Amino acid sequence: MIHGGRWNELIREIPIKKGDFFQIEPGCLHAIKGGTVILETQQSSDITYLVYDYDRLQNGKPRELHIEKSIDVINAPFTPPAFKRTVTEKNGYTTEQLIKCEYYTVEKITTSGKAEINMGKSFLNVSVISGSGTVNGTSIKKGSNFIVPSTCKKLVLEGNAELIVSYV
Repeated sequence: MIHGGRWNELIREIPIKKGDFFQIEPGCLHAIKGGTVILETQQSSDITYLVYDYDRLQNGKPRELHIEKSIDVINAPFTPPAFKRTVTEKNGYTTEQLIKCEYYTVEKITTSGKAEINMGKSFLNVSVISGSGTVNGTSIKKGSNFIVPSTCKKLVLEGNAELIVSYV
């Protein structure tokens, strides 16, 4: 299909809406359409193959494609992994576990008012996806990103915000 340019047979489009979460496993051929805003959380990787580039040009030339390398690692047909979201109501906030795998856990925390969260993790990567407030007295708002080190034993969140939190 790749060599024949039969992209419509290889690539399936999945309708998305605000708030969707996807776990993209290694070997999944994927693309993000224009106009889509995403937050990507990943285990660091130094390998990315470009198999198709919508005939776009860079400096007047097509970008280099990695067709054969891509074919070697693409898992087709791709079956998305099954996972169950779990929601936990706590005092002042809700935690929704989006994915837990051997490499990381990703959660969505929704606060309303004041919430205290005991760390118990080696670190947290945090992205504020909506709302505003404070974390341990520091202002946060939509678009804020920060790392919470293990030396921080408790987070005091005040305000109304949605956070995506990832950790190992």
